[in-house]
Amino acid sequence: MEDNNFEFTDIPEGASTDLYANLKEKLETVEKFPGIYVFKFILTGGIDKLKELSAILPQDEFIEQQSKTGKYVSITVKKEMQNADEVIAIYKQAATIKGIMTL
Repeated sequence: MEDNNFEFTDIPEGASTDLYANLKEKLETVEKFPGIYVFKFILTGGIDKLKELSAILPQDEFIEQQSKTGKYVSITVKKEMQNADEVIAIYKQAATIKGIMTL
């Protein structure tokens, strides 16, 4: 998958359909399902945002790395996914968190 950073909450209404269709196409081309998918997120806003992300991925191990300035936390989560739709479902849930970016 391409490494494009964007914040889901900044996507204009209506544009998300094309974004997710494009993402699904790329996932099905590049990734092998079922298999381990690596989610990468950048969070701003402290522990509350981390708790929100933990609610979406409750049983998964988070690998956290704080930025040098302490303003950001990088989160990596490896999760067994059955298909591209499952990956997109998690991204859609994460999109509800203000201050989250994906890599």
